[in-house]
Amino acid sequence: MRLRVAICIAATAIIAVGCSTQGGGGNQEAGGTQQATVAAAPASEVSATAPTVIVLDASGSMKQDDAPGLRIDAAKNAIHTLVSGLPDEGALGLIAYGTSTGSSDAEKDVGCRDIKTVVPLGPLDRNAFAAGIDGLSASGYTPILSALQQAAAALPVDGERTIILVSDGEDTCSPKPPCESTEAIPHDPGLTIHTIGFKLDAAASAQLTCISDATGGMAIDAANAAQLTARLAVASNPESARERLSTSGFRNLRIGMTEGEARKVAGDLAPLSKTGTVVVQWQDCELTFTDGVLVEIAPRTGAATLDGLTVGQKMQRAAELYGPFTATTNSDGESVAVFPADTEAGTGYRITFTPESKKADEGTITRIVLCRCLPATAGSSAGGTPTEIVNLVAVDGSGKPKSGWSVTTPAMKISECYAASQSAVTPGVITCGITADGADACWVGPEPDSILCLQFPWGTELITARGVDGVEAYPPPTDPPPFGLELENGLLCRVRHGGSWPSPESNPSLAGAYSCRGQGADTPIVWSESSYPIDRSEDRWTVLVGPSKGPLETVAVTKAIFLAAE
Repeated sequence: MRLRVAICIAATAIIAVGCSTQGGGGNQEAGGTQQATVAAAPASEVSATAPTVIVLDASGSMKQDDAPGLRIDAAKNAIHTLVSGLPDEGALGLIAYGTSTGSSDAEKDVGCRDIKTVVPLGPLDRNAFAAGIDGLSASGYTPILSALQQAAAALPVDGERTIILVSDGEDTCSPKPPCESTEAIPHDPGLTIHTIGFKLDAAASAQLTCISDATGGMAIDAANAAQLTARLAVASNPESARERLSTSGFRNLRIGMTEGEARKVAGDLAPLSKTGTVVVQWQDCELTFTDGVLVEIAPRTGAATLDGLTVGQKMQRAAELYGPFTATTNSDGESVAVFPADTEAGTGYRITFTPESKKADEGTITRIVLCRCLPATAGSSAGGTPTEIVNLVAVDGSGKPKSGWSVTTPAMKISECYAASQSAVTPGVITCGITADGADACWVGPEPDSILCLQFPWGTELITARGVDGVEAYPPPTDPPPFGLELENGLLCRVRHGGSWPSPESNPSLAGAYSCRGQGADTPIVWSESSYPIDRSEDRWTVLVGPSKGPLETVAVTKAIFLAAE
């Protein structure tokens, strides 16, 4: 594996030197894009063996204040962080474009030639880099092609060479298509271009990815300054990449793989059902398949995310990396929040944590799972990916928990069952006990007078009861509401089962239908003004959600979970 000096960062960019592309196709994504599933290493471990030129975007768009702060400031700070930790040996240079002109039409000819060698390629001079970076300001055009050509010309003519492009947009000067942006640069095994983009639109992302793909480099996106800084450290240790949860997978497994595809890279998988949701053990992971597709990867050893977030850290760090969150409460009394990993692919990090005060961000992380738990397309709820329908079966035909499920103790005190579960789509899922006791999703257990009940649709534990009368397979309701909803904004919501709920202050005619239990008084609730709480007029269902004392909004349902029996 040849060394490649690592990663370009866009607008809010950060770069890492000493990374290498992944071999064996393990990180190869559809369309050829390589994901940077590299793991964190101290800056002292970074090795700059290949001569490297950083190309920094200082165009007018880098003045946008959404990093948070200015994009150009985030990029400059990231480069400062990188350079401060690099070893003294190695050759490093810095080129910037867009620093000397404005972005008006009258300035385009000059602006497209506005490419400045800030620090010539040579032995690392930290003082020169610090002064050069601090003196940059953003104002002009984006001549990516010309800047890459100039960077290539500054590098040696042979051997390992790396260009790190940091940009927040497309080339605004070259008339050539994006994939031709590397045509004028010598194509040889020694030259690699890495790119990292910040808050890119689809066209800009495609162009940067195309540039990196053309030379065997990596394309990475970053959403904020915290991610950029974290991914700088992550990029320095590619060998441990497989042991981190990337935005798309873990080791060689990827969310969205079919059973057949997963078995090719994990041949020791247990037999899987082609329908329903199945959890299987693989190495030190729990893998969840829904209808034969991998939808969740849960390492049992506490693997970190791409950005180094791991079990034992505080939720404040999760919020810094991935944004504000709303938490729900699972059957174990722990809190759960879902953060975006790759919004385009619909993947997220589902993080379980133990609350330690009234402030959610002070909780301690106990588990991190990569899952397909976000909408596959961003934007409004209308016109997106149709709502996914899942029929959850937690107990097999003999009354035993299915693979991946377990029974907790102590047992519930339930004396009788009296109807089908309100969320059942087949006979055999029943409601027992009294309302609001969590026994509204039960299956017949291994003994004639026993039941196994599910309290939270995203858990893996069942609660049992013995000595129960009237256990029979009641027929399902005609139009059952889902037991659980996964919403476009990341909320996980459980259907209401009894209890007294107030109406929202803004609309007393509404009634609570689902609890998305968040924190304190801001508990989100799915509200209904009819007998059915979900708008199913389109393939992408929607609900009205919000706290009882706050504004309500219409949110798309990405997944609806019903209950079924074998």
